[in-house]
Amino acid sequence: MKKIAIIGAGNVGIAAAKALLEAPDMELCGFVRREEKTVPGFENVPVAKNVFELPEKPEGAIICIPSRLVEPVEAKLLESGIYTADCFDIHGELSAMRERLNFSAEKGNVSCVTGAGWDPGLDSVIRTMIFSVFPKREIYTNFGPGMSMGHTAAAKTVPGVADAVSLTLPLGKGKHARKIFVRPEPKADKHAVEHAILSDGYFEHDECSVEFVEDISPYFNTRHGVRIEQNFGAQAINFNMAADNPTLTGNILVSAMRASFLQKPGAYFMPEIPPCDFCEKGLEKYL
Repeated sequence: MKKIAIIGAGNVGIAAAKALLEAPDMELCGFVRREEKTVPGFENVPVAKNVFELPEKPEGAIICIPSRLVEPVEAKLLESGIYTADCFDIHGELSAMRERLNFSAEKGNVSCVTGAGWDPGLDSVIRTMIFSVFPKREIYTNFGPGMSMGHTAAAKTVPGVADAVSLTLPLGKGKHARKIFVRPEPKADKHAVEHAILSDGYFEHDECSVEFVEDISPYFNTRHGVRIEQNFGAQAINFNMAADNPTLTGNILVSAMRASFLQKPGAYFMPEIPPCDFCEKGLEKYL
């Protein structure tokens, strides 16, 4: 039974913890969060500000913090001999970060699975399999309509933003529009806030609009969806999924955590790992 810590206690962290409770081969041994407060629903689970302050040193850690904060935390864990899984979601930075994490993982003689969320992650595996069948045809990934966890987290970090939610609207052929609802802080410069959001790397490549509201709760819904398609002539491959975003991401992270223990030291993307390594024992039921 592997002892696993959760780094972060937001929506994804809570979902990953719930998934861990159902895993027969792993157990939750603690949360790490900025405030050393008990996590609601997990009152008996230890909480610390640092993984090394937990009563038991974990064998693995599932990292559920905003993507831009992941690398220094993960590198330190790996170098100390702790296996990891993360849901880093900035596509353009994945390969470079994997190289750096690979160095840290080999130094600590452990492994990690990076980019193990909805996308990149599960969708990456689906796209890889489609490309293996028709490698010279373009694949389109269409998200939504729904709330993007990564884009929402990015909007919340902008100075002057008290709270925010970013909704993704599919436009077809892999293009998307983003509607960002922002509750500004008192006396915030709304023009500066809007400019900062629209020029952020998460948003600058899409059609985006920012709307300032007094309450974001009417727009907050963690349901999301995706359609991955490759169509040409009589040939078509389509993959559709709709799910609660944090729940799906948490489940994927737990599976990636399981797989990390089975790999040689280093950093991996999900498509590089045999599918059975993500699953509980008993391959026959998946065939």
